[in-house]
Amino acid sequence: MFDLIPWAVSGLVSAIYLLSPALVRHGFRFASRCQLRAVSLEEVPEAIATEFRRRISEFSNLGFELIGCFDCGSLASETRNYVAYFCNHTSNEFANVTAMTTPNGPASYFEFSSRFADGRCIETNTNEILPLLPGNPAIRVFRLAAAEPRALLKTHRQLVEKYAPGLCALGEPREVEIQRYVRMIEHFGPRLAQTGHLKFDESAECFRLTWKGAFRTAWLGLWPMALVRRGLQRHNMQLELHSLQTRAEAALQKA
Repeated sequence: MFDLIPWAVSGLVSAIYLLSPALVRHGFRFASRCQLRAVSLEEVPEAIATEFRRRISEFSNLGFELIGCFDCGSLASETRNYVAYFCNHTSNEFANVTAMTTPNGPASYFEFSSRFADGRCIETNTNEILPLLPGNPAIRVFRLAAAEPRALLKTHRQLVEKYAPGLCALGEPREVEIQRYVRMIEHFGPRLAQTGHLKFDESAECFRLTWKGAFRTAWLGLWPMALVRRGLQRHNMQLELHSLQTRAEAALQKA
């Protein structure tokens, strides 16, 4: 009887890998439009309001002006998204605290971002959830899940010096800074539709997964791939931090 256990486990794993793409494809939705609504902290869930208040104070001390807090609606299935958006008008750096309600409770992360005239963008955030669909090759994303705002901003600026040397970050006209965030969200669906991972559903005005996107999303999110990807990401970030430290030490020696 015990000889059958490996076969049973193998069959179960195979069934999960075969069925999960269909389940993911059926449930996935991503909004085609980002229709922001400015809100006060009293209008958002208490856990999210508490996080926003804490970060607003911290980001203000780092030279970032609060542009506003916004209700983004339901961008993806079974979530509701909120964002507190910031800009440092002197350095043209942007920051945001992204929060959402999910079936498992509220979740949030914060990010610093710099965009350049040649189309490149560097983002440094605390989001430990790795994307399951292909990223934008023009955007280089670095993740430091446990970092605090001041430390993350320092790392972000070091990464900008390394990967965009000599370039000046681009800003946005005052009063419409949030449009930068809207463009980023609304570019997500069309970009992945071009790669064949999503398709536009006109009747629901949203993007759904193709089979290509469903297999990728499901399989990358399952064990052991999810575990391997997290391990590789942490290892690569450790190497990146070591590289930044080495560059800083070399600069001090030259000074």
